[in-house]
Amino acid sequence: MVKIINNVLTPEDCFSLYGSLINRNMWNLVRASGESLGGTFPGVNLVAGGKPIHNDPYWIGYFNCLFDRINQKLKEQHNFLLERNINRIALNAQNNNHYTEFHVDGDLNTFSIIGFLTPQWAENWGGELNIEGETVKYKPGDFVLFNSNQLHKSQEIKQLPYWRISVSYVINKSKS
Repeated sequence: MVKIINNVLTPEDCFSLYGSLINRNMWNLVRASGESLGGTFPGVNLVAGGKPIHNDPYWIGYFNCLFDRINQKLKEQHNFLLERNINRIALNAQNNNHYTEFHVDGDLNTFSIIGFLTPQWAENWGGELNIEGETVKYKPGDFVLFNSNQLHKSQEIKQLPYWRISVSYVINKSKS
């Protein structure tokens, strides 16, 4: 299952968010998508195991509220609604020196949501989201919902003038 949720964020939202995020000193420079040390990229875990792990209440609050907007758009566009049961919220920043490996975010009991936060994007910059061979174009302000046990990664990123910033959520399917 792959559901694209269009226009969750407006271009103005993306420009404001992007500028604010890249000017924060919260980024860990060695985040990775797999066990390998190769291809590390800047990132930050805000929430893990359902609990805040980064001491930044503003961003934790922002991305918690953004989940509600994602859910509203998901209901409008796909007649699908998620329970508010956030397991993880993480940010990633990549350029042409970084890559991700195919990986899973969780098991059958979780959904993943990836959101594209960079305010402008050209198709020839690469960076699409590949979910088990299905390629989703990087479109600023769009989000993608899929099962967390599906293999996924970002495609190769070409030379670009921005960081490819994304947010990833892992949502538990039930509270039990």
